[in-house]
Amino acid sequence: MRVRSVGVVTALALGFILTSARASLVTKVLGDSGWSAQYDNTQLSLTLLNPPANVEDVQWVVLEKVAQFTSSSDSFDINFMQNSGTATQFIVIDQELVFNNSEKDWTDFHFSIVDDLAGSEQGSAKFDAAQSAGFDVSPFTSKQFANGDTELNVSGGTVPNSGDGSEWMPGLANGSLFIDGKPFDSGMTHRSFTFREHPTTAGNVIPLPAAGWTALSGLIGLGAISSVKAIRRKLG
Repeated sequence: MRVRSVGVVTALALGFILTSARASLVTKVLGDSGWSAQYDNTQLSLTLLNPPANVEDVQWVVLEKVAQFTSSSDSFDINFMQNSGTATQFIVIDQELVFNNSEKDWTDFHFSIVDDLAGSEQGSAKFDAAQSAGFDVSPFTSKQFANGDTELNVSGGTVPNSGDGSEWMPGLANGSLFIDGKPFDSGMTHRSFTFREHPTTAGNVIPLPAAGWTALSGLIGLGAISSVKAIRRKLG
């Protein structure tokens, strides 16, 4: 898999800061991948790194994202919607920039997929555990896929709270998180599922509904993550 366009520039991060002060549910068409993503842009920014453009790339659409948590009960959702019968099979989270402004240290973190078609003949979208094996989650030392690979739970470390936003960058050192979207074409019916992330703090129970965020000052450094990480590509 190849990435031809790489990274987020500082100007885009600044534009995100200026536009995200107002809550807004946005829908982003992911190039010609056959997928769209819907999310609250007060919670996160999503950047398309690799819009599939030729036969070499038809299996993947590659994304980079940033999110900032201002409460230990925050979670956020991205709703992925298939809008083409020939959609790419894999949605790849290549790297993330996550800020902990929640006033509590995080002792573990959770990625999950919620799919209404779970249990149906089409089955659920899920993580590809084999291709995601190298996904770096340090400082966490334990990484476990669960519930039919619809959950990824990481633990054995701490992401400290910081008043100016402690940065955690899963996938920065190496690896990517592969989601097998399991696209299908059944008349007018296509795949739609939710990708969810939330932290856990000691003694704290995390509710699943998404919560807003307000402190955006740290996002000006978003453009740095692509300059630090040389994009690696894997062959499926």
